Amino acid sequence: MEKQGKRSMAPLAMAALLGWQLLGWPFPAAAADKNVSIGFAGPLSGLSSVSGTSMLNAVKMAVDEVNGADLRINGDRLVLKLQVQDDKSNPRIAEIAARYFARNDTAGVVGIFNSAVAVSSSAIYQKAGIPHFAISGTRRFTQQGHDSAFRLAAYDEQRAAVLASYVAQELHKTRVAIVHDDSVFGRDYKEKFESAFTKLGGKIVSVNSVSATTYDFNDILKAIRVGKADAVFFGGLGSQSAMLAQNMYRLGIEAQLVTAASLVGPLYLQTAGPGAEGTVSIMPGAHQRKSKQFEAFEKNYQQRYNAAPGAYSAVAYDQVQVLAAAIVRAGSANPRKVTAALHAIKYNGLTGPISFDAHGDLRDVGFSTYQVRNSVWTMYKQYHVGMGN
Repeated sequence: MEKQGKRSMAPLAMAALLGWQLLGWPFPAAAADKNVSIGFAGPLSGLSSVSGTSMLNAVKMAVDEVNGADLRINGDRLVLKLQVQDDKSNPRIAEIAARYFARNDTAGVVGIFNSAVAVSSSAIYQKAGIPHFAISGTRRFTQQGHDSAFRLAAYDEQRAAVLASYVAQELHKTRVAIVHDDSVFGRDYKEKFESAFTKLGGKIVSVNSVSATTYDFNDILKAIRVGKADAVFFGGLGSQSAMLAQNMYRLGIEAQLVTAASLVGPLYLQTAGPGAEGTVSIMPGAHQRKSKQFEAFEKNYQQRYNAAPGAYSAVAYDQVQVLAAAIVRAGSANPRKVTAALHAIKYNGLTGPISFDAHGDLRDVGFSTYQVRNSVWTMYKQYHVGMGN
């Protein structure tokens, strides 16, 4: 019976097509795929490669989910096409990557990680009208008058203030030694933490700058031991933080390590070893450990990559999701229209509610402080900082 039914439909279908033709009507168009190019620019090699790779992994997950969600632009199915550029945390290479995306009809760029990279490449994206998302800690990224610049994380002043408060009021430390790398990120964090901590009555006993590529902290740490600091604040990269913790442990320095970099995850524990104990860090996003959505993301990431997500994986995932939502809202892949849509959007992401102020910063910023206790990262407190208008 089923085969007979199929045969009887063929003449009907042919008649319908002939009818459309005889009446002079155009054939009804089938929904097409709307291919939209988006970019990832981040450090896939060099000192920040672990962070960059974990972010790219999350971006790929988000792209696959968007492409399977049957989102529509004027009736056509949205299909994201991902282009990837390794900026190596180098501002000059980041500018080359930005020009590449500007030449290739890119609707938006995600993943920009380092402060210096974000600041230097933003003008190129702005000129092309391309919305671009950065993790950048420096507030300058969104203070350059570029309406296409967006950030899904707290900036350095906010995070430094929270860390300073934690050190002074929760850990009850009064004498802090600051070590920072010579990058924009390191210098900015040093200034913001020093200012916040001294306002709380704390004393900065020493300040030392190191190369962003060094792992040799011996001389600085010996001086810190003599100076009897009860905490060490480090404004530098995650890989350096782990080596610093190792060296502090080896030299018998009992001062507590507080880090500007978001280190929460197994890699730091493995790399720093017993030196990780007591380390304080900060992580973007609020209620992550209580969210079923985040737990599902974490599980899917683990299954796909056989590794835990990095500190900024969820942020990178949200960057893609909110960009896709803005493309749909705009009804266009034109980057300037997408930028306008982003400024009007309200989206609930893995890291919390997402909407932007006039500068491109989050109106409501969520982040949490963590401390290593008994070799396990333990969340201490969650924070929300309202940005206003």
